[in-house]
Amino acid sequence: MKKLSIKFLSLILIMTIIFSFIQVFFIKSEVNAALSNSYTQYIKSGINAFPESYQKKLAYLKYLHPDWEFRAYYTGINWDELTSSSAENACLKNTIHKGYLLDPVVLCKCGRMGDTSYYCASAKTVNYYIDPRNFMGEAMIFQFLDLSNGSGVTKDVVDKATSGTYLNQYVDDIIAAAAEAQINPLHIVATIYQEIGKGEDGVPRAISGNVTGYEGLYNFYNYGATDGEGAVERGLAKAKELNWTSPRFALVDGAKRVLANGYISAGQTTKYFYKFDVVGNEILTEEAGQRTYSIDKFYSHQYMTNLRDPSSQAGMLYDIYAENGILDEKLTFTIPVYNNMPEQVDVPTSLTEGNLYYINSLKKYGVTFRASAGGESLGNIYKDTIVILLENQGYWSKVKINRTTDYDVTNKKWNYIEQIGYVATEYLAKVGTDIPDYRDQVNMGTGSTGGNNQGTITGNAEYRIDGIYMRMTPSVTAKMIKSENDGAIIKTIDGTDISNTEDLVPTGATIEISGNKYTVVKMGDVNGDGFVDTGDTFFEKQVVMKVKVFEEIYEIAGDVNQDGYIDTGDTFILKKQVMKIENIKI
Repeated sequence: MKKLSIKFLSLILIMTIIFSFIQVFFIKSEVNAALSNSYTQYIKSGINAFPESYQKKLAYLKYLHPDWEFRAYYTGINWDELTSSSAENACLKNTIHKGYLLDPVVLCKCGRMGDTSYYCASAKTVNYYIDPRNFMGEAMIFQFLDLSNGSGVTKDVVDKATSGTYLNQYVDDIIAAAAEAQINPLHIVATIYQEIGKGEDGVPRAISGNVTGYEGLYNFYNYGATDGEGAVERGLAKAKELNWTSPRFALVDGAKRVLANGYISAGQTTKYFYKFDVVGNEILTEEAGQRTYSIDKFYSHQYMTNLRDPSSQAGMLYDIYAENGILDEKLTFTIPVYNNMPEQVDVPTSLTEGNLYYINSLKKYGVTFRASAGGESLGNIYKDTIVILLENQGYWSKVKINRTTDYDVTNKKWNYIEQIGYVATEYLAKVGTDIPDYRDQVNMGTGSTGGNNQGTITGNAEYRIDGIYMRMTPSVTAKMIKSENDGAIIKTIDGTDISNTEDLVPTGATIEISGNKYTVVKMGDVNGDGFVDTGDTFFEKQVVMKVKVFEEIYEIAGDVNQDGYIDTGDTFILKKQVMKIENIKI
């Protein structure tokens, strides 16, 4: 009987341990998959307002175009949340045209197709295209152009931009549409070209007015033309619903309804923001300060699934501005910044060895890939595609790529073959090639803070700026902040001013320095009293065991090892802090 009891107790103990591991695993998974409840956003102007990883590229553009202005849009979104399957990496949320010369790594292993020839993009590809720092060349930067402003765009410019195309007959209507919608007329032109083409094969069906069953209807914006077979008919059904029975009305009402009211007025003022819904629901200004928006305002209001659409339209806009001599106008670019961004996000490629180069082209479709030097075209290689340089023949270079063929349903992978061809040498750049650093030769702006850029704010090993937050170790006091940042105003969550005290600064407090306000995240202080003690370890244990749930700011403070999870690893570190064995670091 005694042996049986011992065996029974041992079995119970083993089952308890197994259950604990399973519970921790699921808690870890749930915390990792969950998105924040809200995001706090703000805008700051000038290159100095951006994190360090943005500044060199922006300074180079400023050197080329001194009147260009750049605004940092601090989204308040953590990079890991943005790129999770709950946000931008949901299957088929972002698709890419397979084409003939696509690297297999660019496509998702699911092999699913959305619109004809557009397949689900791999997570690596989505992450690459969503990182603004990968598109700060002279042409690609136009996906961040503020479309609510048409400075320098006259009727003559629109006439030139549409010359030789079906749109040229509608110049007056486009100007009227832009005026009524209060948007850049070139935004209308680029959108229409992107949506229904330039009419290389004649007037696009969507605006021909003679589609069977939909005669006398026009849809310049493909509004309602969802992906798949019969897209034009679905768009024209929407046109019928909206009474778009004349080209002018379709242009004007569409510009107001689809471009302005649908997106511009919702704060999505750039081609990038049209694709990636990472703004709240209004056009932010620097003067307005911070705004907090609930999670239901994000990720769903996206104009297209085509991942390359912002790049494609950026190329169109650049061409129009360059060809009409208005490239050096005072243009404003609004560029998003995310919390905890990786150092860099590399272009996805299956080529990792050899004499690696990348396609360095301004144009939206990259460069022509030919069967021989100056010979037959095999298609276009997209911008930034990695190639292996086999031979430089002067004007032409012989290169090798991996070209996707078909999808292997059984093994859930894309097949590919090696393809050798020729490209113009001028469009090749060695992997690792850097741009000149002009930061000491241009107006960087007064800046402020954001991300990893601390501007005029003093930081040290005890505290640092992290987007809208100021992270700090358990020992930081108001006196420490005040002594190192003259004029700092420190208030607890209930509004009590502790600026001139020696009090510990608690999680949830606000610190205002030089007009910039930050919310305090004291690592380990999960109950907001300023101390890190047994009260915090007890609270964190309850969260790990799913007895309680953290509010957002306290969840950030509780992730003391900063791995994105709340689990026993964090409680272990908290215990060492409380027992004075090892201090928490930031």
